[in-house]
Amino acid sequence: MRKKPKAGREAYLGSVCFFRHLIYLCLFLIVAAPYFCIGALYRQNRELHSQIRDLTLKTLVANFPHKSSLPPKSGKIASNLNYQDRYPDLYCSHQTAFVKKKKTVYLTFDDGPSMFTEKILNILAKHKLKATFFVVGRKDPKSLELLKRIVDDGHTLAPHTYTHIYSSIYASVDSFLDDFNKIHSLIYETTGVKATIFRFPGGTVNAHNRKIYRELSAEMLRRGYIFFDWDVSAADCAKNATETSILNNIINGVHKNGRNIVLMHDTSEETLKALERVIVYLKNKKFAFDRLTNDIAPVTFHYNYFKRRRSIKDGICGQF
Repeated sequence: MRKKPKAGREAYLGSVCFFRHLIYLCLFLIVAAPYFCIGALYRQNRELHSQIRDLTLKTLVANFPHKSSLPPKSGKIASNLNYQDRYPDLYCSHQTAFVKKKKTVYLTFDDGPSMFTEKILNILAKHKLKATFFVVGRKDPKSLELLKRIVDDGHTLAPHTYTHIYSSIYASVDSFLDDFNKIHSLIYETTGVKATIFRFPGGTVNAHNRKIYRELSAEMLRRGYIFFDWDVSAADCAKNATETSILNNIINGVHKNGRNIVLMHDTSEETLKALERVIVYLKNKKFAFDRLTNDIAPVTFHYNYFKRRRSIKDGICGQF
């Protein structure tokens, strides 16, 4: 009696087609496996670098002596560190314990207040979110009113720069302290807030401060201030920035399960247009939102990172 041909799965498992597919699968795995390994190593390496930066900053903060514990200066060292005696009230309490929240977005806005600030605040209020505003020195009545509203709405208000003129701000540590004291005082006199965090114009390391950034960072840490760079950039200062490009830059930049400090600028209509779409997208992806304070683990650039990104001007915006 003739055997009935095998049907379905049994017939396929012993067929030429099965072995052909098996060979294709093996070839795919051989080709794809290195890419999966590289991707996994890249993600692990990025996380390790982030942890190293956080630990390095924590160590620096812990080891820099506060004003009261400094030894007396003498000789050549004294002449080089005279800026330590300037602005004796420009100090705040040291923070050595940092938290790093997972799947959290910190929206930050540089260079305001501006004609767009009020609408940005309205969008944040609509979605019941808190953000951080790193502001510049504008003293007209409307700007002062906006500074007060930022605080009244529960956001973090912090110094960015008073003049936003890089050549003068970064001429020396003394020059930076002059500028920082002005914007710090403006915020305090207007709102009663004594800032404990700030953002360096252009980031901790940039083309304008690369000769003094170590000394400058050390001095600000010694005074107790925490500074924040960013790990996600909207690139909204680019000449060809659009609502869609800003949205895509943020979507592609956020770490799905990590802490995300997002750089935007309070000077762009395209940023204003993109903001609500950004918020809705991130909310749908179950991200939490928060404002920056001095107990949040900061993102800080280092020199090797700066050398890789020095042609990118996403952090250098609006030098007026």
